[in-house]
This record gives sequence, C-alpha cells and structure tokens, in this order.
Amino acid sequence: MDLIKIILVFSLICGLFAELKVPPGTCRSQIVKGKLVQVGDCKKDDGSDIVRLTQKSLDEKKKAENKCSVIYKTKCFRAVVYGTDNVTFNGAQSVCKSMNNGKLANIYDLTHFQSLLRYLRPMIPAGETSTDVWTGMEYKNNQLLLSSGGPITMTTEVWYPGHPKSYASWSVVSVDINKVPESAYQGMRNTKPSYSRHGVICEI
Repeated sequence: MDLIKIILVFSLICGLFAELKVPPGTCRSQIVKGKLVQVGDCKKDDGSDIVRLTQKSLDEKKKAENKCSVIYKTKCFRAVVYGTDNVTFNGAQSVCKSMNNGKLANIYDLTHFQSLLRYLRPMIPAGETSTDVWTGMEYKNNQLLLSSGGPITMTTEVWYPGHPKSYASWSVVSVDINKVPESAYQGMRNTKPSYSRHGVICEI
C-alpha cells in the first residue's frame, strides 16, 4: 500500500515540474492573484519585473477604457448611458473629462448624426422606448454652435419635431434616440442645462 502512495506522490511531483518547466536560460513572469510568480532562470530580484508587468496591465486597462466606439473623420466618440435620466449638463462634462480628458461631443453633419443614432440605439435602457444624451453643442440667438463657439448649419431632419425652440434659456443641445429607427420622434433638441438626461456622448 505504501508503495502505491509513493508512486502517486512521485507522479504528482513529476507532473508539477513538467508543467512549470521552461526552456533553459529563460524566465517566465506573470501576476497571479496580485502576486508575482516567476518560473525558470529568474536572476533579477530587484522588483523590476513586477513594475513592468503592473505597468503593462495598467496600460492595457487604459487602452480599453479609451477605446473609440465611433470614429468619424479621425475623431473618437464614446457614450455613457444610464437607466434613469439623472445626468445634468454639468455632470455630463465631468463624465467626459474622466475619459482621457474628453469633452462633450459635437455632431458635425447628417452622416455623423446617423452613425451616432445607430451606435446609441442598442444602449436604450430595458423597458424604455427611447433615451437621450447630452452633446457639447449650444443653441443661442437662433444659431447652432459647436462646443468651440463656432457656428454650424444642420439639415432640418436632424432636429426633433418642434425644435429648435427660440427660448433664450434653452441654450444647450441633447439628442433623443428612439428604439424604432424610422420614428419621427427623435433628433436634436435644444433645452435647459438644468434638465437631466440619461447620458452623454463624449469626444475623446
């Protein structure tokens, strides 16, 4: 019986060594459960490996966080949409700033507008027929403005029915997205900055 136990233990040890074995003169390092694990000929013990691996992990995470969801004319766009309309205009600015120091997005033309609608439609919260997000655009003195303050002209089909409104306090622009692509009840709306929306589209 003891002989069988010895054979089993020996087999287990051989299996572990076979799994850990790496070619001579090489060192394999990886972070496992927050700890540096090294296998092979690892002579360094100055902490440089864990620093390098940690930096690589952070770089990969940052790259994933800053990934563009929509690219239009070399510009990068990402949206954040919540289940409730709790994002004010000021709150939207903070959300975008947290994305690699981004800003609230501009919409540059009809093609760009349509690509953003396609991107945002699947983000409509469950149980809702539509959602709305802030942009960085403004509407002042009957003129649509980019976030830079420069004027821009858009075709009337990008506007929500009955918009733009001529009220002076309705100075910022959001976009409503309907679950039904053919619905007339979607588009850009000028509104008050104190109102809340479901989210924001950011330009990174």
